[in-house]
Amino acid sequence: MKKSFLILFIICFSVSLSQAQHNHHEIGVEVQAASFSTHGGTVGGALKYAFVEEETIAFGPSVRFQYIWSKNQYLGTQGSSFTWGAGGFFHYRFLEWFFLGAEVEYLKNPYANHNFSDRKWTLTAFLGGGISKEFGPVRLNVGLLYDLVDGLSDPHTTNPSPLSRDYFIKVSNPEKPNYGRYIPIIYRFALFIPINKR
Repeated sequence: MKKSFLILFIICFSVSLSQAQHNHHEIGVEVQAASFSTHGGTVGGALKYAFVEEETIAFGPSVRFQYIWSKNQYLGTQGSSFTWGAGGFFHYRFLEWFFLGAEVEYLKNPYANHNFSDRKWTLTAFLGGGISKEFGPVRLNVGLLYDLVDGLSDPHTTNPSPLSRDYFIKVSNPEKPNYGRYIPIIYRFALFIPINKR
C-alpha cells in the first residue's frame, strides 16, 4: 500500500514537473535536528532540487541521509545505524518571510517493531512551516514540521518513524512522571541556492 502510494506520488510529481513553467531552480542543503550527547546522537539532512515559480512556489525531489549512534557508558555498549531514502516537497513562500509546506519521504527504517520486523521502510508525511527569507545569494529556511503518519498511527501496529529520535517535545503523564510520549514534531534548517536565477 505504502509503496503503491509512493510510486503514484512520484509519477504525478514527474508529470507536473514536465508541464510546469519555472522561473528558476535552486539546490537546497538541509540539516535536520542534529543532536549530540555523551549517550549518542543523530546528524544528517537532505539534498533538495527546487523548481521555483513566481518566487512563491517551490517544489521538487529530495534525498535524505541520517546517521544515528548510541553509547552506554555504564554497560560499555555502543551501536550505530543509518536512515536513508527519497521523496518530494512542496513549499509556499509568502510575505517575503514565511513558508508553509508539505514533505513526503519513504525512508529505510533502522528501528524494528517485534510484531512487524519485516517492515524495513517507513512513509513520513510532514506538514508545517516557518521562516523563509533571502539573504544575499541564498535563501534561509527554518521550520517546524509535524509527521501526520507517525502522529496518527498506532505504535502497537506500526514501526516507529525513523526520524522519531529527533522529536523534542515530550508530553508527560502526571500520574506516571517517568513515562510519556514525544509529539512527532521536528525542526529543519535549510539553505537554498539559486542556480539559474535571472
